[in-house]
Amino acid sequence: MSDDTHFFALLTGSNSGLGLSIAHRILDEFLSTHPPTHHLTLILTTRSASKGAATLTTLTKHLVHNLPPTATSRITLTHYQVDLTNLLSITALAAALSRSYTKLDYVFLNAGMGAFTGIDWLNAVTSILTKWVHAVTYPAFKLQATGWTTKQPLPLEGELGSVFCANVFGHYYLTAELMPLLGRGRGRIIWTSSLEAYPWTFSTADIQALKATHSYESTRRLTDVLALTSGLPATAPYADKFFGAGKGEKGWTRPKTYLTHPGVCATAIVPLNVVLWWCMVAAFYVARWLGSPWHTISSYSGARAAVWLALAGEEELAEKKAEKVKWGSSVVTGGVESVKATEVEGEGGVEWEELGRECWRLMEELREEWKGKLKQVGR
Repeated sequence: MSDDTHFFALLTGSNSGLGLSIAHRILDEFLSTHPPTHHLTLILTTRSASKGAATLTTLTKHLVHNLPPTATSRITLTHYQVDLTNLLSITALAAALSRSYTKLDYVFLNAGMGAFTGIDWLNAVTSILTKWVHAVTYPAFKLQATGWTTKQPLPLEGELGSVFCANVFGHYYLTAELMPLLGRGRGRIIWTSSLEAYPWTFSTADIQALKATHSYESTRRLTDVLALTSGLPATAPYADKFFGAGKGEKGWTRPKTYLTHPGVCATAIVPLNVVLWWCMVAAFYVARWLGSPWHTISSYSGARAAVWLALAGEEELAEKKAEKVKWGSSVVTGGVESVKATEVEGEGGVEWEELGRECWRLMEELREEWKGKLKQVGR
C-alpha cells in the first residue's frame, strides 16, 4: 500500500463526547468519499487503557454493523494511552508513534477539560430569561475553580496549570514532537476550540490561567490566537522554531494549522443531573428554533467542521483560505448541517499581531524550558 493511498489520523480525547463523534464521523465520511483502494489508520488516544479498550469496541461494532462489508478491510483502529497533563506521558507517546509510523496526515487536538464546579443559577436564570439565545450560546455562568496545577511526575520537578496543560500545552508539546511525521504526511493540525473563547478571560501575564476565574475559556482564547497567528510574519521568529523539527528533510513540508469549534453540543463537560441535562437540551433546541446557527446539540453534528478540515481537498481549503478562519459546525432549524466561518473578536490589526507574537514567544519559551528538563532526565 503506497503512502498516497494510506492515510493516518491521530485523535486525542477519543473516548466520549466530541472526540468519539469525530472518530465515528471520520470513519463514515472517509469510506463514503475515498475510493475503495484507500485505507485509513485511526490512532485513538485516551487517558486510561480501559477507556481505550471501550472506545475500540464501540468503533469496531460501528464498522461491522453500520458500515459496508468492505469497511473492516479499509480501516485500522489502534489505541495509545496518554495523559496530556503529564509531559513524561506525552514524550512516551511521541516516541511510540515515531517508532510505529512514518507519517501523520491529520492530528485532531481535541482532548480537554475544565475546572467546573457548578452553575451560578441566579446569573443563569436571569441571563436566559432576558437574552435566551445569547445566554445559551455564550454562557458566562459556569463556576470554575482557580489555581489547579498538576505536579509533573518524578524524575521531573515542577508544576503546570492543569487546564492549560490539558487543553493547550500538552497538545502543543506533543505536536512539536510529532512534527517530522506531520511534515512527511499531509500535515493538517486541527485544533478544537470553542465559541466561549472570550478575550476578557485571557491575559498573557497569566498564560497558564492559574489566576483566571474562567480558565477553560482562557485556554480556548489562547488556542484561537496560536492557531490563527501561526502563519503571520510577526510570529515567525517563534512559530518557525515550533514547526522547524524535520525541516530540510527530503520530502518534508511545513504542516498547516486549522481551527475549529463544534458549536454548542449537549455533552457532559459540566456535570448535571438527568433533569437538568434535559432542561439544557430543551434550551438548546429553543435557541435553534429562535434562529441560532450554532446549536448543533448532537456531538456527531458538532464533529462536522473538524472532519471537513481533515478530508477536504487542498484546492478547496486553499480557495477558502481555511488556515485564516475559525470554522464552526452549524445546524439550523430543520436539522440542516453546514460549516460556517466564525468571527474572532479582536482579530486583525497591529494589536492582534502583537498578541500573537507574545503568545508564541511565551509558549516556545515554556516548551524549551520543559524540553531541557526532560533532556536532563534522559527523556
